[in-house]
Amino acid sequence: MKTITAKIKQVIWATPLFLTLLSPVSSQALTVEEVPNPQQLNGTWVTDMANILSDSTEAQLNQTLSELEAKNGTEIAVVTVPETAPAESPKAFTTKLFNYWGIGKADEDNGVLFLISKGDRRVEIETGYGIEAILPDAKVGRIIDSQIIPKFKQGDFDSGTLAGTKALAVAIEPTVFPQESTSTFPWQLPLGGALALGLGVGTYVSRRRRVLVKPEGKTRTQEHPHRNHPLHCADCKQRLEKLDAITLQSKLTQPEKVAQKIGSIRFEGWRCPRCHPHLKGVHIFAYICDSSDFGKCPTCKELTVTRRIKKVLRESTWNQEGKQLVHQDCHCCAYQEEVTEAIPCLKPPSNAIFLKPNARSQEPRRFNPDWNHSPKHCADCKYPMQLMGKLLRS
Repeated sequence: MKTITAKIKQVIWATPLFLTLLSPVSSQALTVEEVPNPQQLNGTWVTDMANILSDSTEAQLNQTLSELEAKNGTEIAVVTVPETAPAESPKAFTTKLFNYWGIGKADEDNGVLFLISKGDRRVEIETGYGIEAILPDAKVGRIIDSQIIPKFKQGDFDSGTLAGTKALAVAIEPTVFPQESTSTFPWQLPLGGALALGLGVGTYVSRRRRVLVKPEGKTRTQEHPHRNHPLHCADCKQRLEKLDAITLQSKLTQPEKVAQKIGSIRFEGWRCPRCHPHLKGVHIFAYICDSSDFGKCPTCKELTVTRRIKKVLRESTWNQEGKQLVHQDCHCCAYQEEVTEAIPCLKPPSNAIFLKPNARSQEPRRFNPDWNHSPKHCADCKYPMQLMGKLLRS
């Protein structure tokens, strides 16, 4: 592995493993220098000092991680240790080991360390800045809670380690954006005769070969450019170059770094090598996460707030909004607040048929062939209607 001298992201998730099946281990003082580096020994990715993984599991892990590194250069090391003493904490041990081994490519900072401390009953996952946007705290937390902890609680370290590693690899591997036939981007004018829709918005069809972008600026959007259709400078038509993760970090404000860390925004930076050869000007794209879990801080003016429903004060009905108490907490400043928000009314399905509560309809099937299969709702209060019985013709 190459040594990373640039800054790395601090450990992004740590969780205690309250495992009743774990037996206490004897105290064994261990330093990071004593942990064998598998890349230096035999070019593999797993070090099992705690002896909790089978040979077949190690083989599967090494195959998965070797394939991932061959595809996009990402390096994931899996390490188990009896305990992390005499380190200050499992987190401190993991950070030091990550730095000591230099996991990841030096120019991309794309390393991940998945560490299991049997004696401490801890899982620690540390990433470089190049992985931070792909694996924010929330996503890593979900992987640990859903893929690793349930298996570990059953004493199945092989399955938990395999499932967690594969989940990390799957999250990292799709480095290209999904391919679509047509996408709308508000920051460029497409080449090749694409139609302008007003206000600088263009429709980019997949057959277009280039997309023009101003060499300086910031764009916030939920759309993603296609990897197969590269971005070009709108001034000189030169193809733009993507900033590496470390350089991108230097271009972001502190609130933007925090937003990227919690997963509310994913940032990308692009520069024109002809117009701005010395990085004097770049274009930053902020891809906004479409989730109600995040909010904008009134102080930081960025999506640095996580939102959590604390209590439902009133359930919503078909014709009345509900109310809920939401706790808002900014991860960049001291802003905290509890607000009362409305819960939208229940919505009838799109194929619902609305009927007047006091009326008669003659042979409705003749006018609506889906009568038997569509739910009936009251036209006044929107509540579902119940079938009382069949009326017989006299």
